[in-house]
Amino acid sequence: MCALSANDRVQGCHAPRASHLAPTATRECQLAESIVEEQGPSPDRGIAIANAITRLHRQHYGRGGATARTVMGRDHVVVFMEDIYTTVERTLIDAGQFDAVRATRHSFQHIMRESFSEAVEQVTGRKVIAFMSEVHENPDISAEIFVLERETD
Repeated sequence: MCALSANDRVQGCHAPRASHLAPTATRECQLAESIVEEQGPSPDRGIAIANAITRLHRQHYGRGGATARTVMGRDHVVVFMEDIYTTVERTLIDAGQFDAVRATRHSFQHIMRESFSEAVEQVTGRKVIAFMSEVHENPDISAEIFVLERETD
């Protein structure tokens, strides 16, 4: 178990549901996972990407995922985050308004596209040529998908 404040580097922290209301609350942590396809980039890059995307979510959305996992291939990066919804979003979902939550999240992702892509580009050293995002209701999981420009041989 490790203690983190809201300003610390997050590696896929598992936080109690109400922890996003108290940014300095202590959290129980799990390491971010990184799955790298054969002959792909180092796992450290995957962890750095998961940390960066989680940090951006926390800074701009008020809450990052409780856990984050990065899957990397030759020309793609996918960041999965779990336990993602804010208290307001959970209330809307419980009231049958998941479509409103999804629409808001899609708008947010569109606005954050450049920042998310820059974070991935900084870690990988490669240009992001496409970004897609999706959320799932139950279980609450999101996927941030980045397609990288092909490397020249």
